[in-house]
Order: sequence, then structure tokens, then C-alpha cells
Amino acid sequence: MSNLHRNVQETSSYDKFNAKSYLKKNYPMGPDGIPASHEDWMPWLLNNLKDTFAGGQLSGERLLDVGTGPAIHNLISAARYFPNITCAEYCQENREEVEKWVRGEEDAFDWAPFIKYVCGLEGQRDWEARQVSLRDAIQQVVFCDVRDENLLASLNGGPYDVVSSVFTLCGVAKDKADFDGIVSNVSHLVKPGGTLILVCDLEATHYSDGKASFPHTYLEASYIRQAVRNSGFTDVKDDVLLFKSIEGLNWDGTSYIYLTARKSLDTA
Repeated sequence: MSNLHRNVQETSSYDKFNAKSYLKKNYPMGPDGIPASHEDWMPWLLNNLKDTFAGGQLSGERLLDVGTGPAIHNLISAARYFPNITCAEYCQENREEVEKWVRGEEDAFDWAPFIKYVCGLEGQRDWEARQVSLRDAIQQVVFCDVRDENLLASLNGGPYDVVSSVFTLCGVAKDKADFDGIVSNVSHLVKPGGTLILVCDLEATHYSDGKASFPHTYLEASYIRQAVRNSGFTDVKDDVLLFKSIEGLNWDGTSYIYLTARKSLDTA
């Protein structure tokens, strides 16, 4: 039996997802002020996000984060450039965690160390101002079911300049065909010429929040790239972080992929 399956209950219901357990397990900060993560995957992710938003290739004001979960770390760099952010999430407990942080409640998860770290990557000193700007930028935290073929109507406001989704589309897909459909649904949320940011686990079959184990569809990098292209995107670029070992992780994949793509101008 793998480490992932010890002392966890097998489930496919996100009603049992434990947000606080997930945050505590997956977002520790080291004493050196660097996010403590297996083979530095968190610094890898945050640095990729920093480069994407600071690269000067993105335009507009509206960003949608699909499957935010209970975490806001992937929006820290975005808030520097996008003043209108919507967090769309299926699980009520996760939405409540984000809302607690936006309101500054005492029992909310402390993201200040992550904000300080990202500001350091960017060469910015005033992390407190970034924290304020991020709270101001998150204007909505809404329910979202990525299998809804009419996602855009349920979210209101028209397509977004940027749509990001970090470790969500791959995690909820039941199989490859389901993943294709989910990517297609999400593609309609991106305006023509807009940008998709997609981060996925590669070649995983299950993961855990620390208390429950959730199934995961086995996806290769080549399959994800093609699914994105099939959904009307071009200029697909990616960075793959290959793990040397997954011992002790809450997941059994081999690597992560960070992918950006541009929505074709002639695609509805």
C-alpha cells in the first residue's frame, strides 16, 4: 500500500474535502522564508506565474481563476496587473476559506509569508500593499461546476482576458474524455486573444487532502497539450517539473506541467 493510502478513506465526493487539513499539509513555509515543498515545486509554480504576469504579454483587467480551492497563492502575481479577479470554486468549504481570507478574519489561513515570498521574486518590497490589492482585486467568490456546458452564462459578465486553473481540471476529470469536455467548457470562458494558464498533475491516479483519498485521471503532457489545442488555443507553451521521487507525497504522479496558451481570434 502506498503512503498516500495509509490512514485515509477512499472517496469520490468533494463534500468530504477538508480545506483546513489540505492547507496545513500542502502550504508550509520554511524558516528561510521559502515555501517548503517537495523538490521545490511551489517556488517553481510561483516563479512561473511571476514570469507569466510580468512578461508583458497579457492585457485586460478581468481574470477568472477556475477551481481556486481554499488557496490564493496563484493569484498573488496576478493582482499586480489584474484589478478584477473572480474565484470560481465547486466546494463550499473552499469558497468559505477564500472569503474568510478576503475579509481578513482571524481564523483564515495566513498567506502573508507567501505574499512576501512572491514580492521578493518580483523585486517588490511592500508586501502589505500587495496583500491589500489582492483582497481588493478578488471581487467575487462564486460557485462553478466545470462540467456545465453553459459555464459563461452561469458566471455572467462575458469572457475573461485571462483564465487560470491550477491543479483542478486534471483533478476532477473522471477519464480522458471527461477532461477533454472540461477543457472545452473552460475554453469558452476565455475571450478571443485571451490567455489560458493551466497547471496539471501528470500521470497520477489518486491524491489526498490528508484525510480522504480522491481518484485522479492519468494524463500525459502530450495529451494535455493536444486537448488545449483542440479547444481553440494556439501558441501553447509549457514547463514540466519532473520529480525524482514522490516518497511521502499525497499524490502518485511523476511531474507537473505549467502551460500557457492564447485563444484563437477566430474562435468563439
